[in-house]
Amino acid sequence: MNARRPGNPDHSRTLGETLASEGACAGPDRAAESRASVCSPPAEREQPAPSIRARLLDDEPFRAFWLARVSAAAAHGALIYALLLLVADLTDRAAFTSLFVLCAIVPSILFGLPAGIVADQFPLRGILTTVNLLRFGFVVVLLANPPDLAGIFAATLGLWTLQQFQSPAESAALAQLVAPGRLTEAQSLFNLAGVVAQVLGLVILAPLLLRTTGVEALFAVCAGLFCLSAALIRLMPPLDGHVSARSSRGLPDTLREGFRGIRSDSLTIRAMASDILVGVGMSALLVIMPLFLRRVLGTGADNTVFVFAPAAFGLVAGLRLAHPLGRAVGDQRVATGAMLGFAATVGALAFVADLRQLANEILGLPLDVLADIVRIPSLVLLTMLISVPAGCFSAMVGVASRSLLLVHTPPERRGQTVATVALLTGVGALVPTLLAGVAADAFGVERIAVAIAVIIALGGLAANMASRPTRTFSYRASAVLPGESRP
Repeated sequence: MNARRPGNPDHSRTLGETLASEGACAGPDRAAESRASVCSPPAEREQPAPSIRARLLDDEPFRAFWLARVSAAAAHGALIYALLLLVADLTDRAAFTSLFVLCAIVPSILFGLPAGIVADQFPLRGILTTVNLLRFGFVVVLLANPPDLAGIFAATLGLWTLQQFQSPAESAALAQLVAPGRLTEAQSLFNLAGVVAQVLGLVILAPLLLRTTGVEALFAVCAGLFCLSAALIRLMPPLDGHVSARSSRGLPDTLREGFRGIRSDSLTIRAMASDILVGVGMSALLVIMPLFLRRVLGTGADNTVFVFAPAAFGLVAGLRLAHPLGRAVGDQRVATGAMLGFAATVGALAFVADLRQLANEILGLPLDVLADIVRIPSLVLLTMLISVPAGCFSAMVGVASRSLLLVHTPPERRGQTVATVALLTGVGALVPTLLAGVAADAFGVERIAVAIAVIIALGGLAANMASRPTRTFSYRASAVLPGESRP
């Protein structure tokens, strides 16, 4: 049952992600008229759009935004991958890998929520430009001073701290650039940009340059990509319509209101649980993957990207499937089912040897024959195949859970909600990530993979059982159209 929420007329944009621009299109104030260029009339939004993705990329501001995201994310991913390999080269202990992953988690805990508030209160184009120029400066320092182990950890902390400010600003910018009727499709394109960036940075640039010209050349290319991203962002409009209506509340009040809003809606809690558990699981997996490749697959840690590259195909499939499946069975079922599917694929990694025997001897599948044809070890090939559904399930969780969060959160609290998810994911991943490497050394990689899978599955089921159904509101349906007024 949908109802209009008595409202606050300022419609200040928070981290909005995909649906926050409904606040910009709602209400009779003059700011809505000034933002008419990003808000389509109701008749246009209701018209069928056979090729929405093509039209969005034909729009110059959105295309510049999309390309800027690809450029910056590719550089960030390539840098993090190179720094991880430098850690692996300098030390063979999994505990240092855990510390490296913690360098990504700690900034999300310390700066995630403040970064969301910054995105709510300052022009978004300026934030994105500044972040990319600062990252360019970090890379220049790395080029001038080749880092030791301590320098690698310091650089990683700095890059991930800047990423905390990049992420909410990008989400809020997406909401302002796209009309409400296209937000779901725009979110898919936004996520697709991340997939393209992963392929470009992790699969192509980093392995190619590290194997041929060395880490210095990779750093130089990444510096150029950050500059390119900053230049593309300048082609976008200022994106400061939310600044004039910014809230004067302090951080403690903002946090309290955000947590109250989350607790009041069972669907929000369930969506958050799916998103957080998958994020925690992926952080723990990142720690044990180098050991998994060495001890289980018998290959080098520098082949990590090659082994898990097929996950990109799964990610693309998940982005395409999440929206139609959500319309058919509901976003909540998609998020929960995909979370359990992701847990199953993580657990399957622990049994790749048994699965190879099952495929060859019991099911009669020519896995070894295929491995010989493509000249890839059969265990590696099987792991590559498992990574495809893993990528698909993780993408479906991301789209479905984020859609639920935004639809069931009022516009002025969406930024707080999204930032709270990032905070809880970081807090939740802190201990598992710290212990995963040590536990893998003590108990074996396979057992830790099973433990990660069990934690994800049981945690998700517990969250679904513990959250009692409550009366919820869909802010997508209840958004006021231009010319209407709120009660």
